[in-house]
Amino acid sequence: MDPKSVEEYMERIRVLDALEQQSMGLSRMLTTYTDRLQSRLEQRVAIEESSEAVVLRSIKNLESVVTASVRQKHQLIKKCHILDNEMHGVHDIASKIQEIQQLLDVMEYSTRKG
Repeated sequence: MDPKSVEEYMERIRVLDALEQQSMGLSRMLTTYTDRLQSRLEQRVAIEESSEAVVLRSIKNLESVVTASVRQKHQLIKKCHILDNEMHGVHDIASKIQEIQQLLDVMEYSTRKG
């Protein structure tokens, strides 16, 4: 083999070695980036799951509060109906007292006039 061919051959081997080193470096960088990406995605998924759990818990709490409020309003309506029914007697008595008071006023007016 001619020395020039040997020298060209060696140069090609050095170039191939350099390219191999560069490709290994790029491979390591790509692996690092994909590992970081995977880690960030896992973190994001964990945060989203936690967020969804908080939202779900909030919705359940809101549902519970609304249900309790509706139940209390129904109880209040029932009590108002009961009180309204019980007040009929009071209204009758108040009406009778008013009639008596009017009769007393008429009697007093007649006695003063007469």
